[in-house]
Amino acid sequence: MLKGAIFDFDGTLVDSMFIWETFGEDYLRSLGKKPKENLRDTFFTFTLEQAAEYYQKHYDVNLSVEEIVNGINNMVAEIYKEKVGLKSGVAEFLQKLYSKGVKMCVATLTDKYLVDEVLERLGVREYFTEIFTTAEVGHSKKEPHIYRKALEFLGTDREDTIVFEDAFYALMTAKNDGFKVVAVYDNYEENQIMMKANADYYISDYNSFNFSTQMKTVLTIAGSDSSGGAGIQADIKTMTMNGVYAMSAVTALTAQNTTGVRAICESTPEFLREQLNAVFEDIYPNAVKIGMVSSSELISVIAESLSFYKAKNVVVDPVMVATSGSALMKTDAVKTLIEKLLPLATLVTPNIPEAEVLSGFNIRIKEDMMSVAKYIGDTYNCSVLLKGGHSVNDANDLLYTKGEMMWFEGKRISNPNTHGTGCTLSSAIASNLAKGFDLAASVQRAKDYISGALSAQLDLGQGSGPMMHNFDLNSFFAEENKSVLKE
Repeated sequence: MLKGAIFDFDGTLVDSMFIWETFGEDYLRSLGKKPKENLRDTFFTFTLEQAAEYYQKHYDVNLSVEEIVNGINNMVAEIYKEKVGLKSGVAEFLQKLYSKGVKMCVATLTDKYLVDEVLERLGVREYFTEIFTTAEVGHSKKEPHIYRKALEFLGTDREDTIVFEDAFYALMTAKNDGFKVVAVYDNYEENQIMMKANADYYISDYNSFNFSTQMKTVLTIAGSDSSGGAGIQADIKTMTMNGVYAMSAVTALTAQNTTGVRAICESTPEFLREQLNAVFEDIYPNAVKIGMVSSSELISVIAESLSFYKAKNVVVDPVMVATSGSALMKTDAVKTLIEKLLPLATLVTPNIPEAEVLSGFNIRIKEDMMSVAKYIGDTYNCSVLLKGGHSVNDANDLLYTKGEMMWFEGKRISNPNTHGTGCTLSSAIASNLAKGFDLAASVQRAKDYISGALSAQLDLGQGSGPMMHNFDLNSFFAEENKSVLKE
């Protein structure tokens, strides 16, 4: 239940960022000097003191740093007092929160007296119990001190308090400190895709905003399975059933069914890159699952794209051989996977044969699984879920993460139809990571899901058939629906 709200000021409550677009040139003109350049670009990372020193050096301004800073502040203050207005819908939105008893305060970089005066002029000062500034707190918004100070003043619990920000770095500071965050659209912030991807809620217009959780998104990068049991098709079914929005980048088309793979037609590296660009530039994924990638060139494209877009929650399922026994990865591709993709992974999910290839060691007993999982995890700086489904004795999986081992016990389900189990498990893990569950919880939820899909005993095809991904829509979504309603 929402009990407290902490609002940034510039760009969040008011449209004021235009001031900082031209303040550098405006100040020079107030001194009777003509700007020789676009000072916005020059001053983008400057403090006012640094800007003052720049004026002295490049524009022969014969004033002290203190005099220049005071002159800029006075000029800016006048604009705030006369021209700055509320963002559309803010007054009505604040009144709505206030009427519901939500305690509100401001956390800003702007001088307190200015914020106080502007909010009073715009008729919304009464809604805020206090105004906190980074200058008073003694820390910038690259650190969470101002949000903690505001939380302490409000007297609300962190889980019941939400932070409104328009700058990506500040939003991430609050989120990483455990706050729920609202990203407020501001056309001066260039990281809109990342803002949307990381925020719990997103405001493009206060008039239409409501507290419905933004659906999380997951991208699968894998091959297509024409029979629908594995690959892209299994991934999309799994992600949908696990309550996220599924997107895809197809690495290859396959002609296959439950008895085997007949033909593979790879995407070109250029086309795969365009698919990835199209997804990341529009609907930034909260998690990425990587499945079948058969060539070194395609793996390189994926690695470059994930690095460029700073992808998070990357789950790599190193698909080397299909359930039917058909080879799905070229030898040189394995080397590229190890060198370029594993270091970017949050989690890699090999079965025992795949883990043997990745590590170069044989696995025969439980202790071998532990040493190999540790070797892969430590060597490539990622977590490892070593699947025991190919083990003779059990279906236990081993999670190695942050130097710790965790076993996930699983009972063998008597079902010969296991086509796409690896794809399904890794996609379910990625889906739960996207929703904010930690790694251990995501693995457990994924295992519970796959057990349900296998237990449904779907029987299709003449070989190793697919699972029933939509085994129980109503009961599976019951928990999710309760959570959303509570929210």
